[in-house]
Amino acid sequence: MKIECISIAGSGTMNEDAYVINQEQRVFAVIDGVSSLSTGVQESEAARTSGARAAELVKRKLEAMDGKELLTACLVEANDALREEMLLAEVDLKKKEDLWGAAAAVVRVQDEHIDYAQTGDCMIFAVYADDAVRPLTYPQVHHLERIAFAKWEEGISQGLSTREALLASCRSILAENRYQANIQGGYGVINGDSACSQYIEYGRINRTDLKAMVLLTDGLFTPRAYGGADPCWEETVLPIVHKGLQRYTDELLALENSDPECMKYVRFKKSDDKTGIYIQLA
Repeated sequence: MKIECISIAGSGTMNEDAYVINQEQRVFAVIDGVSSLSTGVQESEAARTSGARAAELVKRKLEAMDGKELLTACLVEANDALREEMLLAEVDLKKKEDLWGAAAAVVRVQDEHIDYAQTGDCMIFAVYADDAVRPLTYPQVHHLERIAFAKWEEGISQGLSTREALLASCRSILAENRYQANIQGGYGVINGDSACSQYIEYGRINRTDLKAMVLLTDGLFTPRAYGGADPCWEETVLPIVHKGLQRYTDELLALENSDPECMKYVRFKKSDDKTGIYIQLA
């Protein structure tokens, strides 16, 4: 296998993403930390955000797993450990906007097959010899983000011209979305809630004609143009396969920097944290 990995901070205070490259167990993962929305519990020890702490906790669990442990079981263990860490920090677990969280996408590469598990909006793609792209996962928050993005575009049409103003118009929707975590009709996320285990998606594919795997946090997704349709996954994945992860990321950053107020491409911040792993299979 040949592996290319990248993890860079976006326009926030720090990189809340993490990744795992466990060569011995052939386990690979990308993790997207989700910080509390409440100011009082936003940052923790050593000035790390709650999202960064959650991502790091999941990373440690995945790095320590053995070859017999199920990927889903490891994510559940991480969820339980996160609950304990929040209790020690005196976080009110009844207030979902206060919870620390993490989305994750993890694969274990075997000789004949690949196991995977996912929660949140991190994505896993299988790429075949003919460049066919097969999404193994679905961004579980898509149906909720669509509502917030519609409000964002409505703000643009009404004359709002700064990211801060557009974000303020959507803030109540984003807060309400936190209460859809790990419930029917909502989305799965590692946030200490015992219901998390019911919303982890997982599976196995065989390696016939498979040439690559691509794991991404949402900061590396090709953004949607204002008034346009959602890009197809091939627009994100195939440039990574053909150009490499670094070049794709550089071009995406250039696009984001050309639109600092998020008026041309609909997104919540100029640049989100970006973490990806591109695995070229033998």
